[in-house]
Formats: sequence, structure tokens, C-alpha cells
Amino acid sequence: MIVAGRSLYTRLVMRVGIVLTISSAVLLIAIWISTQLAANEAYDRILSGSALQIAENTWYQNGAVNVDVPLAAFSMLTAGDQVFYVVIDPDGRTVAGDPDFKPTIPWNKLEDGPLLQDGAYLDTPVRMAVIGRRMPVAGEHPWAVIVLAQTNNARMSFAKSVGTRALLVILAMGVLTVIAAMFTLYQALSPLKKIEAAIRQRDLNDLSPLSITVPVETHALVSSINAFMQRLAVHRATMRRVIGDAAHQLRTPVTALISQMELLSAQHDDEGRRHHLDRLRTRTRHLGALVNQLINHAMVQHRSDTAAPESIDLTQLVRQEMADMLSHQERLLDLAMEAPEQPCVIMGDAISLREAVKNVLGNALQYGAASFLHVQLERKEAQIELRVIDDGPGIPEADWERIRKPFSPRSGERMGASLGLSIVEEVMRAHDGQLRFGYSGAGSFMVVLSFPAQPDGAA
Repeated sequence: MIVAGRSLYTRLVMRVGIVLTISSAVLLIAIWISTQLAANEAYDRILSGSALQIAENTWYQNGAVNVDVPLAAFSMLTAGDQVFYVVIDPDGRTVAGDPDFKPTIPWNKLEDGPLLQDGAYLDTPVRMAVIGRRMPVAGEHPWAVIVLAQTNNARMSFAKSVGTRALLVILAMGVLTVIAAMFTLYQALSPLKKIEAAIRQRDLNDLSPLSITVPVETHALVSSINAFMQRLAVHRATMRRVIGDAAHQLRTPVTALISQMELLSAQHDDEGRRHHLDRLRTRTRHLGALVNQLINHAMVQHRSDTAAPESIDLTQLVRQEMADMLSHQERLLDLAMEAPEQPCVIMGDAISLREAVKNVLGNALQYGAASFLHVQLERKEAQIELRVIDDGPGIPEADWERIRKPFSPRSGERMGASLGLSIVEEVMRAHDGQLRFGYSGAGSFMVVLSFPAQPDGAA
């Protein structure tokens, strides 16, 4: 039973949407990080420049550090932020600025130039620029230190503004991309609708291959559908042929059987009744054999396409069939079976193979084998040959091709549908083998079944 699952179009749209969402999130995070870095770099440059202006106006005179803080140093800073600064002399005393602003001074790093670091003042996060200006004094730290700090409101606001605009742009582009993707996917899946319409418009009896132009991606699908339709057409043709053959072949014996029954009912003397009763038994027996042959023929044709091949030891299969068939024989025959010690392994369907072997042995016992029946199994390179040899009259060489076909005319007064060897031919064709006729070195007639052999390791 086919269960309708979720739409392929819906699946693709959802997957595209998930990919776009993840990509947008990653892009937004990258923009936010890069915006923060750019804002920090820009505002750090301004903060460092302002601190350098204060450092340039710091000097040493009359044994003390002096500073003249220019207003331009603060004008460059953002008006929306709070600014703190302090100037400390080499002895650690506050020369100018906020005396309560006492950040930790990295004295050993002042030679490296302006230092930028995060800190806090009055429980407010700040960004600080620390610059040292060397003074002409002796001591462990001959530096006048300028520390200029600024709150982070402006840089955070700038990063938030840029990030918000980027988010709006990404959302707008994402929506447009999803709409475009939905339209594109709908167009891309339209060939499936075309295939569906081509199949729906087909007549029930039309099993010819689909002849439409499809994309490369769906070519395998259409090829599989065409292959399935071809197999279905073959099976239907086989079924029709089997039904037609059965109807044709059964019509005559059934009519004869009915006639015999009517003649039997019209007889009043015992001798006539016995005569027609014998003929009725014969007709019934022949009709049963015909029905069995028709069923076996249909079975072999069906299994040739449906049965899964398996490893089969042909020696064991032939020995078992010989035992089953010869157990019902009352004639005294010279019987022999020759086979190699190692298994003769082939790939095939055991049921079909038994039917083929049974037909060959049955023909030999019924129409040949006056005094002996020999069976030989021999491995020849990549082939395994099964030879059934008897001392009967054999089959004339002119009829070797004709008797392979079903319902071929029978010689003499033999009754039946002539399906035995045609069944064998079907089985051999399905197993990539070959049915041959010939004569042994002693002049006895033989039927040869040749199979492709499996490697020794497959046994």
C-alpha cells in the first residue's frame, strides 16, 4: 500500500528555509562581531588621539609636572559619553583631573606607547587610554602618566544601530530569497507533474514506453517506469498467450471427453460400455496430463522473471529426481549415474530446474530407454553438462528445432501438447544455459543440458 507522505515541494522549501535561516543567523553574528570590532577600533583611535593631545601639553618645570589640558582633546570625544581623566606624576601624585579616579598603572608597559584597556569607574564600564610621558627625573618610574577614560554608550549605540540595519536588510533579502526559491522549486518540480499527467492520460491497455523529454535528474525515474511497463507488458503477453494456448489446447480434448460421455450414455450392451469407458479413461488421463503440462509451462515462464537465483548442487538435484522417477518403474533397465566427487554448483531456481530434469528423464523413460538409461554430469571449464543417454530411437535431427517450440505437432499417434522439451528450453534460457541433442560415442541418443558453472569457492 502506498502512503502519501509529506510533499516533496514542502520538504525542499523547508530545507531551503532552514539553510537560509542558519546562514542569516551566522551572517548576522559575523556582522555584529565585525561592527563591534570596527566601532572599538574607531573609538579607540579617537580616545588615544585625545590622550596624546593631553600628553603633548604635559611638561616638567621647577621640579614639578605641569599640564595644560586643551579643550580640543575633549571635543573629539562623543558628547553622549562621560569622560574622566587623571594626570599622575612620577611619584604617583595626582597633578590634574579627577583625584578619585585612580586606575591601576602598568608602569613596565608605558614604553610600548598608548595602552588601551577596559576598566570600571563609579560602577560604570569604561574604556581607558593610558599614555606615559618621560620626565627628566631620577627614580624607578620617571613617567608622567595620562589616563583618559570614556564610557561605552556611544560605541554600543553605534554597533547596535549598524546591527539593526543589517538585520533588517538580511530579513528583507531572506524573505525575497525564500519567495524566489519557492517559485524556482515549483518550476524545477514541474517535470514530475508532466510525468504524472503522461501516465494518467494513458489507456489501461497502453504499456508502451513513455516518450517525453525530461531533465537528466528524472531520466533514471522515467527509465525505471519504462522498464517496469515493459516487464508488465511481457508478463501480460505471456499470460494472454498461456490463456490462449490453454483455451485452444483444451477445447479439443474437452469436446472429445464430452462426446465419449454421450456415447457411453447411449450404449446399452456391456461390451460397448466397456469400450467407451476405456476410451473415456484414456481421454481423461490425457486431459489431466495436458492440464499439468500447461500449468508447469505457465509456472516456468512466471518463475523465469520472478524467482531469485540461489546456489544449487546439480548432482544432488539430479540424483533425487532420478530416485523419485525410477521408484515407479517396473521395467528392468541398465541404470547408471556418473558425477564428479566435488559438487556441481550452479545459480538458478530449484523448482524450475527440477521440472526441466523431470521432463528430460520422463521423455527418456517413456519414449526411449529400451534397455538402458545413463546420466552423466561433467564439468568442462566454465560449463557443467548434464547428459541423459538412452538406447531408444531418439529424435530425428530434422525435428530438433521444431520440438523446442510449444504445441509442435507430435509424431505417430502420441497425444499431448508437446510442452515437455519446450519447458526445458524455457528453463535453460532463463539460466543462461543451452539445450542440445546429439549421439554418444556408442551411437546412443542423448539430451544435453549445459549450464554456466559457479567458481569452486561458491560451493
